Amino acid sequence: MKGIIKNSVLLLAALSLGSCNDWLDVNEDPNNPTNVAPEFVLPAAQASVAAIVGGDFAIIGGLWSQHWTQSNSASQYRGIDSYDLQPSDYDIAWTELYAGGLNDFEDVKRKAIESGNNNMLLQSVAVQTYGFQMLADWFDKIPLSEALQVETIKAPKYDEGPAVYAELLKRLDDALALDFNNGKSTAVPSDLVFGGTSAENQIDQWKRFTNTLKLKLYLRQTASPNATQAIAAIKAMLDANTPFLEDHAAITQFVDEPNRSNPLYENNVRQLNVSSNLRLSRTFLTYLQANADDARLAAYYTPGTGGQSGLEQGDFLSTVGVNVPSVAKMTATDPFYFFSIDEIYFMLSEAHLRTGNDAKAKEFYDKAVAAAYAKFNIAFDAKKIAKGGVYEYPSAGNMEAKIKAIIYQKWVAMFRQGHESFWDQARTGYPEKSSVPTTNSKYVPGQWTVAAKSVLDEGALPKRVQYTSVSRDGNVNTPALVPLTTKVWWMK
Repeated sequence: MKGIIKNSVLLLAALSLGSCNDWLDVNEDPNNPTNVAPEFVLPAAQASVAAIVGGDFAIIGGLWSQHWTQSNSASQYRGIDSYDLQPSDYDIAWTELYAGGLNDFEDVKRKAIESGNNNMLLQSVAVQTYGFQMLADWFDKIPLSEALQVETIKAPKYDEGPAVYAELLKRLDDALALDFNNGKSTAVPSDLVFGGTSAENQIDQWKRFTNTLKLKLYLRQTASPNATQAIAAIKAMLDANTPFLEDHAAITQFVDEPNRSNPLYENNVRQLNVSSNLRLSRTFLTYLQANADDARLAAYYTPGTGGQSGLEQGDFLSTVGVNVPSVAKMTATDPFYFFSIDEIYFMLSEAHLRTGNDAKAKEFYDKAVAAAYAKFNIAFDAKKIAKGGVYEYPSAGNMEAKIKAIIYQKWVAMFRQGHESFWDQARTGYPEKSSVPTTNSKYVPGQWTVAAKSVLDEGALPKRVQYTSVSRDGNVNTPALVPLTTKVWWMK
């Protein structure tokens, strides 16, 4: 694996944020011990994880969540949009996470333990665990127990998905149990998420981050063989009044310069030298229009020559005029969200619903919908969630009706965070899969369609990313390739 990030670049990471692809340079010698202070390694590691999740994973997440689709005037994402992935497609993402951010967190953890700064240790465990979960949710089995030990283990084993989740939860619990009153847990000003505050406040925020990540890990398992234990764990957290995040956990220090901008913008716009590669999916368009949600359409998309217009998902060979489909909006200075507050409220709504507190489920659902508008600076009309409103919480409905309402609204809210709505659909079945395209009179607005140019058999939707070529080339323990339709262990 790659070694430690160079000193000069780490200084840049601490002082001004950029895209990891260019400025997160690395040494090739993993045995070259670093003398770089961990407060400089930490923000670079945070940014490395954000670069992949907010870049590569946000692009595929938005495509497979049917927020956007490949433009019919370009070809960059045709393989993703038609489910025709190749093992080499996510080599960079895999390598940057394992050899970049996750590996660098190991260095920070070691030095934090040596110095006794448990605040820094908590931060490192939290974001490293976040990165490992992203890998586990895309690939299922991943190296974890033997990972990041390149000097002694050249070919780490791939742990089973349930074991990965159990270990990640244990790591989070161990981090929360640290002694933060040891007199050494000082503030970390270079922290890109909660820096610039007191040690006490920073520790509190990272504890909340860690609890929120635990909640996500448990919610992910609610359709799995571990569902009973997961729901019991969620109930225990809620009964204990566990503190969760009360605002975004985000990186916001982006600037409109090459390699220093938001990773989605950097990857999709600046590096491709085109701003119109991702177009409005008709799947998303139909739902927003059916609910007279023109405000969110306008916030999410730049309309085409005839107004808001979408392409059938995956129909990148469409002969419609190239300026007709709406273009997905994104800017160089958009925040990257580890968690957005609307996402957190939707998680809490589902958590309360699954543990029997419908009143709290409705309370957090209503807060989540309003926060989803606020995240994009959209004026919110409360009539939408009032009695008779198009997004009213279905208090009189059964459990499934309520889960459906929560997940549909979370799907709409996760624009530019589409990996989360993709996984929600695979876990809950919402939005439902349509048997007809959006152009068919029987189509139900918002239901997911099979991509027009899908290479998969029998109208299936993808469920995972393939094990990468780079992992196979360097590790004899890499599992055999499996079809994209093979479910990750926790999927419904």
